[in-house]
Amino acid sequence: MSISLRKPRWLGKGALALAAGAAFLASVSTPARAVMLPGSALFGYYDVSPPTRSGEFGFGSGDSILTLVNPNGNANISFGAVLDSCAMIYVFDENQEMGECCGCPLSPAKEESFSIEHNLTSNWAVSNPTGVNTHQGVIAIRAVGQPNAIGCNSFSVPGTINPACNGGCDPTNGFTATPTLLGSIIHVQDIDGTEDETEVSLFDNGTGDTAQNNPYLIQQCAAIVGNGTGGGICTCPSTIESISE
Repeated sequence: MSISLRKPRWLGKGALALAAGAAFLASVSTPARAVMLPGSALFGYYDVSPPTRSGEFGFGSGDSILTLVNPNGNANISFGAVLDSCAMIYVFDENQEMGECCGCPLSPAKEESFSIEHNLTSNWAVSNPTGVNTHQGVIAIRAVGQPNAIGCNSFSVPGTINPACNGGCDPTNGFTATPTLLGSIIHVQDIDGTEDETEVSLFDNGTGDTAQNNPYLIQQCAAIVGNGTGGGICTCPSTIESISE
């Protein structure tokens, strides 16, 4: 599966989302496009579909866990300032539509675990033609060296907070991705009635298409957040979620 650069179908639906999204996009800052260097652009797949449904990647069996590690900087103030990096997260379904996005801070030497079901796909903004979240797709993660929106102030509504921004990490604001994050996804699969776990490293072995960095990922996320419905915004975990349901 690849992430499509075509115009998402949902942008052609709903005057409210289109008008609000257009207004939001007009205020989004997008700097010069940066190459997706290995380690600065991570990609992985997820499958949390019911075990009775045959999926493109196998048979889903409950939740999956995305794990991210920040190997940048130092974690002890005795050695200098402790500076967070940002993980800008963009979640796509199997129809290549972005359904959720958010920015999450990671302190040096920090390991963070995201529940695919609860943190990254439970607030889906769009539906496929059958009107059901597919529960399968691709996650794109951009690594950013430091927060790009201190205070998380909204661009579309001055004086308010961008709900997709956490700890100054704003996935709708322009950024240059340069540092490295590490990560993997633990998949639970049910094959012929037998459940097992597999941990797959996130893919980063390619430069990728620069068009996916700016403006596509940023502006598509801005359109989702800017429609004002509250849908399509993923969350940063406060605790490690259980992988079993």
